[in-house]
Amino acid sequence: MKTSEWLKTHPVKALTVAGDCSLQHAARLLLDDPEGRDLFVLDAEGKVCGHLGFWHVATLLLAELRPTHSLRELMERITLGNVADHMDDHVMCAGVDEDVDDILYQHDLFQQHLERRVEDIPVVDDQHRLLGVIRLSDLLRDSIGADDGG
Repeated sequence: MKTSEWLKTHPVKALTVAGDCSLQHAARLLLDDPEGRDLFVLDAEGKVCGHLGFWHVATLLLAELRPTHSLRELMERITLGNVADHMDDHVMCAGVDEDVDDILYQHDLFQQHLERRVEDIPVVDDQHRLLGVIRLSDLLRDSIGADDGG
């Protein structure tokens, strides 16, 4: 199945922000959406230029709320900044014509997603504009169901 077909049969709301949005606004988006895991940062043309995950935002905000003991925590407390200051600009995306099975079985790509705690895979067009997201949990559920004959 192509990613474009997957997006139609497994619609997921993609959470997006601009790079100049505040971390507090980004955190609110993630917290207000019960399934929110990943924010994708879009430039003015709607192109994916970064990623900010729930765990990263939570770490930054918790550093703001607790007493600091290390230089790193002190720096995080002082320099919260905006989304662009903290986003990961190495976003692994799937193309609209990629085969969904290839996403799971490209071990390096899948491993990188897990290591970065990225749970949503952005699907982009040829101009790198966000078309939707594929949840890794949905891919795994579908793969396990197919292996069980379900």
